Formats: sequence, C-alpha cells, structure tokens
Amino acid sequence: MTPLAISPPRSTPEPDISSIPQDAAMIPNSATPQALTVCIYVNKQANLGPYLDRKKVQQLPEHFGPERPSAALQQAVQACIDCALQQKAVFSLIKQGYGGEMVSVSASFEGKQHLLSLLVVNSIGYVLRFLKKLCRSLLCDNLFSNQPFQQYNAVSESPEVYENRRMEAGRLLDQLGLKI
Repeated sequence: MTPLAISPPRSTPEPDISSIPQDAAMIPNSATPQALTVCIYVNKQANLGPYLDRKKVQQLPEHFGPERPSAALQQAVQACIDCALQQKAVFSLIKQGYGGEMVSVSASFEGKQHLLSLLVVNSIGYVLRFLKKLCRSLLCDNLFSNQPFQQYNAVSESPEVYENRRMEAGRLLDQLGLKI
C-alpha cells in the first residue's frame, strides 16, 4: 500500500474506494466521487435596502459557483460586505460561526482589516437559510437564490413599507453609531 499525500482537512471524509472494482458501469469516467455543489444566483433587480450599493451589486457576477456549499456561502457573504455602503454596518450583521472547519470573510473599516469566520457547511439548505437570514438583516429581498432569476424588474414594495424599513435601518445604524 502506498502512503497517501497529505491534504488539507475536509469537513467530511472521502470514502475509501480502493476496494471497489473499477467497473465502468459503476464508476463513470473516474474513480473520484463527485462533491456536492451549489450555484447561488444574484438578483441584480432586487430591492437592496439601505445597506447595499446598487452600482456595486450590478458589478457582481450572475452567480457564485457551482462550488462546494461552504465556498459559495463565503463568496456570497463576502460580496455583501464588498457591496456595502458602509462595511462596518454589514459586517456587524453577519453571524460568526464557532467550532469545526471555518472559512473567513473580511471587511475594512476604521483603518483596519476585520475578519469573521463562517462554519464550513455541506448543506445547500443551510446555505440558503443563512443567506435568507442575512438578507432579512440587510433589509433586502430576493438577492440570492439557487435558481436563476428572470431578467425583468421585480415588483417593488409600497412606499410606506419601504419607508418603514428605511427608518428601522436608520435606528439600527444610530445604535451602532454609524451614519450613511
């Protein structure tokens, strides 16, 4: 038996396939198991709320992935930070993970680089729930999906609902000592 090369730790171990017969009917084209991937689509027509800069969101790719769920999550969260009107405000809304394998997102404010760690996940459902909660905190609607968005203008909310959400965001920014 030959020694295995040292590779970075994975959140889920790959199965040992050395004892499985190399039968083309069982293993198409390769002996490497296929990793779970996800594609996160960006809705550039979304109501972005008071935290995100529309011009920066327009410059984002149409989607992140297909990637491992944790990589797609990291890219989408980092995009939110990078598209922020004020990175400190968006950064403060992100929930940091603890324990297990982590990926990092970063923001620059107050003359410093700040890092947060997100748990590495292998669940598409977890990624979608995390992004939905983040978007709710950012007061933006339908920014991300695992399905492509149709290219038409989304129906916008009423002026009263928008104004209430804008005022709520203003109160939160005041509590954080920030101004837009």
